[in-house]
Amino acid sequence: MSHLKDRVAVITGGSSGIGLAIASSLVAEGMRVAICARDEKKLRQAAKTLEASGATVLAVPTDVSVADQVDALITQVKDAFGRIDLLVNNAGVGRLKSIAESTEAEWDRIQAINLKGTFLCTKAVLPVMKRQRSGYIVNIASLAGKMGFGGAAAYSASKFGVVGLTQSLLEEAIEHNIKATAICPGYVATPMVQGASVPQEEMIPPEDIGKLVVALLHLSPYTVIKEIVIERKGAIGT
Repeated sequence: MSHLKDRVAVITGGSSGIGLAIASSLVAEGMRVAICARDEKKLRQAAKTLEASGATVLAVPTDVSVADQVDALITQVKDAFGRIDLLVNNAGVGRLKSIAESTEAEWDRIQAINLKGTFLCTKAVLPVMKRQRSGYIVNIASLAGKMGFGGAAAYSASKFGVVGLTQSLLEEAIEHNIKATAICPGYVATPMVQGASVPQEEMIPPEDIGKLVVALLHLSPYTVIKEIVIERKGAIGT
């Protein structure tokens, strides 16, 4: 049996795509998971899917850009399970628009979900992990957080911020035996990128992101992975 059995994970944006794939990989290891998202209907359906495999799942509708909702999420998870071993900040939104075409409201919403949400969830979970003297925070950034792309300025800026936040977090948290890793994938086959110029069958499967998160949890406590950059095969050499 995996040493991860009965450990507890919180996954934001857990109702579909990368978040649900990560949750599926974690429950296969015997972990208990809390998933959150804004769409309660999709969230409940995701929970049923995970529970069908015998998993222990807590589904909490949450807007990660609202501090009170984030605090309530972490409190509910702590009360239900007694501990939190892993936080995956995955909730994210994006719109393909040039800087000239983007509105202030669109910019603010992308930063609020992608970057502020990551900050709020991290801040809320840190006291729990510090008391435990253990924990792992995985932030799902993007290849767009390593290089800016025309037509995606707001999204790129938010993901660059997530990478920087992760680096700062690791420096602050490692003394408490808390690790942090930023995962920066290219196109992943999720509903968020439907209609992109790349066919979904040629994108990174979301299940691969789940496998990577599990692999991080199986590493020695002395091994630190600051960042993982993932390319799709078709992007190499082009």
